[in-house]
Amino acid sequence: MARFSTRALEVHSGYVWNFDWIRKALDFAKRHDMTALVLHRNDIVDLTVYPGKLFGASDIGRNIFERYREIYPKLYKYTPTRRSGPYQRRDYLRRVIDLANRDGLDVYFENKELSFPDILIELNPQLNKNGTLCPNDHFWWDFVRTKYTELFQDLPNIAGIITAPGTGESRLAISSNRCTCDQCRNSTPQAWYGKLIMAMYEPIRAAGRQLAVRDFVFDKKAQTELAETIEKLPEDIIVCLKNTPHDYYPTFPDNPRLGDVGNHPQWVEFDTMGQYFGWGVGPAIIIDDYRRRMAMALKHGVEGVILRTDWESLDGHSCFHTPNLINLHAASALAVDENVSSVAVHREWLTENGMISPDATDHAIDDAAAWSERLFARSWEIISKSLFVNDCVFSDSSNYPVSLEHAWWLAEEKNSLKDWDPAKGNALETSEENVRAILAEKDEALRLVEQESLLVRDKPDALSVQAHTDLTAKFDTFRLYVAGWRAVVRACMLTKYLLDHPSATTRFGREAQELILTDLDDLLVLADRMQAAEARTDQHFAVYNMLGWERLRTLNADLKARLAQLPSTVVASPEMAG
Repeated sequence: MARFSTRALEVHSGYVWNFDWIRKALDFAKRHDMTALVLHRNDIVDLTVYPGKLFGASDIGRNIFERYREIYPKLYKYTPTRRSGPYQRRDYLRRVIDLANRDGLDVYFENKELSFPDILIELNPQLNKNGTLCPNDHFWWDFVRTKYTELFQDLPNIAGIITAPGTGESRLAISSNRCTCDQCRNSTPQAWYGKLIMAMYEPIRAAGRQLAVRDFVFDKKAQTELAETIEKLPEDIIVCLKNTPHDYYPTFPDNPRLGDVGNHPQWVEFDTMGQYFGWGVGPAIIIDDYRRRMAMALKHGVEGVILRTDWESLDGHSCFHTPNLINLHAASALAVDENVSSVAVHREWLTENGMISPDATDHAIDDAAAWSERLFARSWEIISKSLFVNDCVFSDSSNYPVSLEHAWWLAEEKNSLKDWDPAKGNALETSEENVRAILAEKDEALRLVEQESLLVRDKPDALSVQAHTDLTAKFDTFRLYVAGWRAVVRACMLTKYLLDHPSATTRFGREAQELILTDLDDLLVLADRMQAAEARTDQHFAVYNMLGWERLRTLNADLKARLAQLPSTVVASPEMAG
């Protein structure tokens, strides 16, 4: 018997509309005993319904075409480019749902509310109050009920809706509200969440389908406000929790809401692509992390898992493009059987993805699987010692920061670890001891990736030549990416140390003034190497996003400008500013 009753594969954004990609996702889900496909787009419902009522359709329409028959002249007048889009997407999604259902897979839509088409503001100018949209206007609750009523009339076989009401990434949310009208001043976030969720719940339950509410939030305050609301909602509303609080940071603790959602069913979400751990361009195989966190989830009564394969801000890239596909193989297997071995996961990855020579024996394939496990065994350790600083998120969704303030904002404000683990309050302090430890950690990451880059060249007999050539190139990229992180973090930490201790005359103070010159030069040398690699190679586009040579040069200029403001020292020379 499977450990989790719901086991869903999640596809984002542009891939939602790519039929060939959807077939790929469905094929994987069917082969790996998954139960559902999740289609994630913040505006997926708004792209699929008009809604007809907004444009004057009567209540007699039973599907999108009966509503369209009444409103097409007004649609063309007010929003001509959107006139045919919803009914085309409705038919496309109906086909996707039909194919999934044939294979025994449910289909869920995942979005972020409130979401709406632009024309809605023109047709309802009362929503704009003193130049700001008001999230508390009573219009919204009728609008939400209407669009979900029409959605389930048009696509009755959707299994349900998964929504995130607590994030500022929706078009309008109470967590980022700037309206100061009387309604907003006299309302609470908890009241707003309750009205929104119930406006969705009523038509969804009337259609006999499920509503899942995600606790995707940016801080503990918002998480608490949403949790207080959920506790009072109907108990058949599912609570969907990321495995870590705020976002998918493997260095963060388990989500503290696990097991603390009242009597609601729980699902937990995992990332396999690696938004915050290298995108697979810097491979990070986290099988042990999945194993531990899934066991923890089960202890807290979690019934379902969702495995994210890509990221909504990066159309065209997925775990299917990188070795991080191993993560999807691992997570889907562990959702069924806690005892699956890491070697078995690597073997499955190699064999299912055409990486084995056709004449390879079982014994040779076993050897290749063991080699693969050794190759990636320390990949997460390398990434954690590169992109993270004392477990803090130092990256811009795995990209290099572009300024000193940007790096600290990412680590201490946007992705604050100390908000969830107070012991990390001084993780980025610029004491000599802490700075030396961080510099050593970055050196160790580069040493480890260089070791793995040697191991990858020792081709096992069963691995095809093409697969081996591809992996070798990927590890060359990995090494360059980690070298970039070494230079970035060292330059940032040394600059911050010198700014915090401008009059330091200690041995380390003098050493830091010498080291920063080398690390600033390294940023430019690596930027040149990355730009040259871009010109001479042809890999997946995401490789060049990650080898961000323009980011390195921008950071270098920022750090030099800051150092140039210091009192007269070896680093505060006139040329430093240029």
